[in-house]
Amino acid sequence: MLRRLSQSLIIVLPVIVLLLYASSALAFGIGVAPGKMEFTIRPGGTEAQTLHVINQADQQSEFQVYIEGGNEEWFMITPGEFSLSAHETESVAITVAPPLTTPPEDQDFTVCVVSVPPSSDLRVGAGIKVPAHVRITELPVMALQWWIASAVIFAIVTTGLLVLWRRKTRHA
Repeated sequence: MLRRLSQSLIIVLPVIVLLLYASSALAFGIGVAPGKMEFTIRPGGTEAQTLHVINQADQQSEFQVYIEGGNEEWFMITPGEFSLSAHETESVAITVAPPLTTPPEDQDFTVCVVSVPPSSDLRVGAGIKVPAHVRITELPVMALQWWIASAVIFAIVTTGLLVLWRRKTRHA
């Protein structure tokens, strides 16, 4: 009989402990808007959008925002870490800047928002993953031609001014 009781406690006790810790994790909430982010951008360009993070808990919490999914270096998140009082909202700027050499393609990323209440001894928190889709469009040929034409015109004007200046200094 004692053996059955000890076996039951071995099984039931961890379940009770997990339920107690799970209930403390559910006691605080986190919200974000929008629920999905869409970026359309040319290589070498930038696009910024705002993610609103809401502390739905009844206590202050610390938040961290970061990107998962590869090419994280394309993203700048401002602020990446912050604290919010109960029911407060923070606007987080998420900027995407793919390099000029990026081929036209679609990529999916995840914006992760994690909340940990400062009173949490085990640092147990909650998180939300916001899907982000980045569409890299083709760099327009007209833009490249404009830059090439500008460089050629600049070189011609500079050369002409140098020739005039040399002629003027020779005749003086």
